[in-house]
Amino acid sequence: MLSVTLDRTSAEPLVRQLYLTLRELIMTRRLAAGARLPSTRKLSRDLQVSRTVTLDAFAQLGAEGFLESRHGSGHFVAPLAFGQADSTRRAAVQAAEAQPSAWSPHGRPFDPGWQAVEVFPGQVWSRMLGRGWRRHQSETLERHWAGLPVLREALAGYLHALRGVPLSADEVFVTSGNNDAMSLIARSAGRRASVWVEDPGYAATIGIFERERLRVVRMPVDAEGIDVAAGERLAPDAALALVTATRQFPLGMPLSLNRRLALLDWAGRSGAIIIDDDFDGEIRFGGRPLQSLASLDRHARVLTVGSFSKVTFPGLRLGYVAGPAELISRLADARRLSQGLVPTADQAALAEFIATGAFSRHLRQLRTYLTRRRQILVEAVRRDFVGLAEVLDQQAGMFITVRLSPGLAERASDAAIAELARERGIVLMPLSEQYAAAGAAGFLLGYAGWSEAELHTALRQLAGLLSEVAGR
Repeated sequence: MLSVTLDRTSAEPLVRQLYLTLRELIMTRRLAAGARLPSTRKLSRDLQVSRTVTLDAFAQLGAEGFLESRHGSGHFVAPLAFGQADSTRRAAVQAAEAQPSAWSPHGRPFDPGWQAVEVFPGQVWSRMLGRGWRRHQSETLERHWAGLPVLREALAGYLHALRGVPLSADEVFVTSGNNDAMSLIARSAGRRASVWVEDPGYAATIGIFERERLRVVRMPVDAEGIDVAAGERLAPDAALALVTATRQFPLGMPLSLNRRLALLDWAGRSGAIIIDDDFDGEIRFGGRPLQSLASLDRHARVLTVGSFSKVTFPGLRLGYVAGPAELISRLADARRLSQGLVPTADQAALAEFIATGAFSRHLRQLRTYLTRRRQILVEAVRRDFVGLAEVLDQQAGMFITVRLSPGLAERASDAAIAELARERGIVLMPLSEQYAAAGAAGFLLGYAGWSEAELHTALRQLAGLLSEVAGR
């Protein structure tokens, strides 16, 4: 612990400095598995910092799996599987819309594709459109294959704060959304390359890979996320691996630390690219957010993909890919070949939206708004769906996943129940359809686009429908 020093002149908060230093000591094995750390009280005295600093740093390391807390004994370094690669090596670069109905202008409950558009600050956005044009007109009139420089710069700062990964503008690529990002990444890999995908996983993205003539290899998912060992058996030479590390789609658990390390180790040895689809990572309701997969990347193999339409409005078709500059350059080359540009006026407006702090304020308001609606959904399922369905544990996102009870699933498939619900004006996305073959029965229930009154009404209807199917 003598190597732990904190720089009080740095803009980096002390708690983050301590967290990063301890994590580095663990990752480089200078703190061995099983090693006991000083108490938070003693360490705070030694470092001359508030005990809150040491408590928060230890809590973050514990949440991410680096430390184990033993009651009455203290904190110990967790046993981690680092793989065969040299762990001291530094990375070269860090890095279905529903039909309109009588429910509301935003489609039918519980369609996961709808957003809370009424929360979006339209008047502020209109000012950002004008401000962006006035301040960046000359840039918006030019071609920028990787995106408007001012937006790439703004995104680098935003993603550093959100994901904990230092980025430069050269390590950010602007897209017109996730589908655009996945298509370009697939093209950069070359046709007939293999790609790992999670099973269950997002069918639309899998369809993109198939259209780009990649060989899709489905990997089983368990409580820790994607099974990396199975991937190495089934397709060790895959060029790509798509994961939802923050919140597995659609089951909701994060990718465990040991699986993250194993995945990164495989990518470092094989030269594969890992695509981390952070599809709604900004919306979190509890627990400590895990550091991004890219923050652990010592081989410069991770591309983080995100989109803004989920947290703004459907018409804002802007997203990003963040990762090593060499990989970002490949995407710019693919864009140049396709001659497909992302609208620059919206890029300039988004850059101003982020730079002025308006986007951060919007996210805070959106989380407050969604917290209440999510609570309504979770409490109703736990209260009114007893013996019919259960909520899977999830701490993020704009939908919840419910699994049907075995008895109900025996009486009717989730797809058949979804068809009955559609006749009553409710949209249910069947959980089983996210699997390649037979999978768990249940539904993805979105809640962002509807008022509390609409959600209460729809929940009563859904509870009644499930009771009817169950023969109650």
